Parts: sequence; C-alpha cells; structure tokens
Amino acid sequence: MHFRASRRLCGATRRLRLPAPSWPWSSPLWRTICICCRLRPRRSIRWITMKMVPKMLSPLVKDWAPKAFIISFKLETDPSIVIDRARNALEVYRHQVVVANSLESRRSSVVILTKDSETKILLSEEEVEKGIDIEEKIVGDLQSRHTAFIHEN
Repeated sequence: MHFRASRRLCGATRRLRLPAPSWPWSSPLWRTICICCRLRPRRSIRWITMKMVPKMLSPLVKDWAPKAFIISFKLETDPSIVIDRARNALEVYRHQVVVANSLESRRSSVVILTKDSETKILLSEEEVEKGIDIEEKIVGDLQSRHTAFIHEN
C-alpha cells in the first residue's frame, strides 16, 4: 500500500511515497522521498533513499564480545507487553541483562531482568520530590550485577 501526499511548495509539487503505513521503522523495505522544489536557482529533483539499520546486539554478543557483561534497554508504549518483550530479547540475543520500562512510567519505574531474576526498581513520592533520578538506582543495581559477573567469570 502506498501513501502519497502532495502539496504546493514554491510553485512546485512535493511528493512523499511510502511503502508502509507506519513509516519509517516497521517495514524493512526502502523508502523513497522525492522533493521537487524551486528553492534552488534551477528546478531539481533530490532523492533520499533510506534503508533499515541492522541490529547490533546479536553480533556484539556472538562475535565481538562474547564474554562481556552486556545490557540492553527495552522501552515500550504498552505496559502489558514490556516484560514479555524483555524476556524475548534475553532469549534471542543471549546477553546478561535487560532494563525494561514503559513510556508512561519511565522516570519512576523500571524492571531489570536476567535469565534468572526480575527486579523492580521504583522511586517513592519522597524521592521524586527530592529530585532523585531513577538512573541512580539503575546504575547502582547494574554495578553490583557487573561486579558479581566479574567474580563468577
């Protein structure tokens, strides 16, 4: 399904053709944007072609640093699927930790998942009022996990 949007721009037409309705991240197909405009001295057509960027976590874990302590982050808009997506990432990429949260509560609540555990980190109302960032608690937790990982390996 192609989406086309046209409007007049400096006497010329601006066209945007997209192969997927949820552009630009969900479809692996290339997107092409054609912009024809008279802002330059002569009329010209400029083409922008975009391609999906490959996931880097898999080669990082498998090839580049197989003995490293690797942490990934999972942010979801739907709170009901955060834990499932984080567990799936652990299974697929075989790394050590996923820090998962939902968009609406990202500043006050996270879940740190490993293959064996699930730890919730929450900020109390008092901590929020004091201006404490949840990142401080996340870093403290991950630092202790990293130290334990080093001693085990």
